[in-house]
Amino acid sequence: MELSEVFAHSQYLRFKQKSVSVEGWFSDMSAALFDAFMSFQKARGTGGDFLEIGIAYGKAALMLAAHGAPGDVVRLVDCSEAQVTGTTALVQGTTQSRVEGIFGFSEALPHDLFPSRATRFMHIDGDHGRWALHNDLDIAHRTLGADGMVALDDFLAPQFIGVTIGAIEWMTRNPEAFEMVLVGFNKAYLVRPRVAMDYYVFIRDMLPGFFRSLDLHDFTFSRTDVARACGTFGLTARQFDLDILTRERAMGLPEVLVEGKIVI
Repeated sequence: MELSEVFAHSQYLRFKQKSVSVEGWFSDMSAALFDAFMSFQKARGTGGDFLEIGIAYGKAALMLAAHGAPGDVVRLVDCSEAQVTGTTALVQGTTQSRVEGIFGFSEALPHDLFPSRATRFMHIDGDHGRWALHNDLDIAHRTLGADGMVALDDFLAPQFIGVTIGAIEWMTRNPEAFEMVLVGFNKAYLVRPRVAMDYYVFIRDMLPGFFRSLDLHDFTFSRTDVARACGTFGLTARQFDLDILTRERAMGLPEVLVEGKIVI
């Protein structure tokens, strides 16, 4: 797969136009990441619906809906009935997909409310509590398709530490459910283990070029541990003027292969 095949599905500029007057905390870098991963999914033939728990004015929902096609469903869940009503109407006016608004609280959402294995991209931005995260990830495990992705908001954010504790607890108890492939700009990205390597290769080989195509340059991906110990990429603002920071470069050492180190 070539970068041009992925970038052909980008909706970032369309999203920027549609969301210019919408409030919210959905950053340009997070929008670019959502766009990149959903474009990659489309290029590799991954289909399915979209799900967001916690919609906060609808900015991220607009990005999900931008990638929707006729026949897809964008499901938007929030504990504010006013947000559900207003955001559903806003998003429906921008997409060919069907938009469903659902009123409910993260911790109390029934698992069977969502179709099994039907979702290709899910954004968890709801209650932010430890136990609510357990239920959110139970739902993600039920509804995410084989090639899908979960974006988890405020992972590692100190003001919402329950998100981090809840997610780590859940993943420890369910080690075969998801693999974390990226943490950056306030979100963690999880996929099914069987497709994790495909996402790792995409992150390493295409995401830097994808960002530059969007005129975004303030980034560095980090891979500073042995891959079999911690394969997850980190993503920060620019460091050392590098696209990818390895453990050797971070320590000021020559870039050499170390016995037992897995490099993708």
